Amino acid sequence: MSLDLDFGKANIAELEEIFNLAGVNREEATGIQADNNKEEMISAYQNSLDHGAYFLVARTVDRLIGWVLVDRSMDWFTHRDIGWISDVYVKKEFRSQGVAKMLIEQSLAEFKLLGYDDVRLNVFSFNEKAISLYERIGFRDVSKFMGIKI
Repeated sequence: MSLDLDFGKANIAELEEIFNLAGVNREEATGIQADNNKEEMISAYQNSLDHGAYFLVARTVDRLIGWVLVDRSMDWFTHRDIGWISDVYVKKEFRSQGVAKMLIEQSLAEFKLLGYDDVRLNVFSFNEKAISLYERIGFRDVSKFMGIKI
C-alpha cells in the first residue's frame, strides 16, 4: 500500500490524538507497564511543548499516521545546543512502510533549518528495530546508559 503523506506541525485535533495514544506509545517505547504511562508521557510532552518543541506529523488527507517530537537539548560536555528527537511513533497499521524513516528525515531537515548541526535521540536497547532504523539513517552511539538492579 502506497501512502500519499503530508508532513507538517500537528494541529489541535492531531495533538489531542497524540495525547490519547501517549500511554500505548510510552509502554511500547520503554517496555514499562504502568497504570500512569499516559499521564507520564503527557507530562513529558507538555514540558517539551512549553519549551518550544513541536510535533512534526505524517498524515493522509483524513488520518494521522505518525509523529516525531522536534525538541532541543544541551550537550552537557560541550554546552552546545543540540537538536533532540524526543519521540518517534507510527501507528501500528502503518508500520513497515517507511513512515518512521520519512518522518525522521523530514525532522532532520527541520532541525537544519532551525540551525542545528547535531541531532540526537535516546532509544531503549531492547528496541532493535528502531536502533536498526536509526543506524541506517546515520545515527551512531555517542554514549551508553547502563544500570544494575541491587
